[in-house]
Amino acid sequence: MAKRLTNKVAIIGCGPGSLGYITLKALQGIKESDVLVGSKRLLNLFPEVKANKILLGKNYRTLLSKIVSLSSRKKVTILVSGDPGFFSYARLVVGRLGQKNCEVIPGISCMQLAFAAIGKTWNDAHFMSLHGRRSELEGLVEVVKTHNKVAVLNDGGISPRLLSHTLIKGGVKDRKIFLCENLSLENEKVREFNLDSLGKAEAEGMNVLIFTTQGISSSE
Repeated sequence: MAKRLTNKVAIIGCGPGSLGYITLKALQGIKESDVLVGSKRLLNLFPEVKANKILLGKNYRTLLSKIVSLSSRKKVTILVSGDPGFFSYARLVVGRLGQKNCEVIPGISCMQLAFAAIGKTWNDAHFMSLHGRRSELEGLVEVVKTHNKVAVLNDGGISPRLLSHTLIKGGVKDRKIFLCENLSLENEKVREFNLDSLGKAEAEGMNVLIFTTQGISSSE
């Protein structure tokens, strides 16, 4: 059983990228923090916050020990993109520190924004992440085959061309695909493809892909 910490560690969801999608509760917690831990992009969202800022990178596992030590005398906040409950660092933190030592403040996920952008509900979707999980690409074929609506968190390491080739080779047919990039930002882009045209598309950085069967109406 994890030892109770003097100060709970806050894990705060910072939404999909724009300050406009960060909740007031999250902003309050960030402003009251003594230490902020997060990626360079997330730390740069809060230049006015005077907290000590620690860069979270490939050191994410070893950094946990430092977070535990700091929390004995300071209010430590870990910033994660989107929502902490959706493919984030929160799982490792809560697993190491214990639920009683953590305060999780939810954020708006890029998935919520993606479905809002295309005007479809997402309660019946199946979710996957290929971000840093290239090995799961082959598994995507069976998922898309067996679900009417699939949402995939993707990164720049897996191109639309590779996705199209893998799905067509695996026997997937007749899918409508929405490619959502830079959600919430000024250069947001949402495009619609079929499997063939997806193979000719280009995308940079993190993006969300939504696969739907052709029979689903635009109001769903």
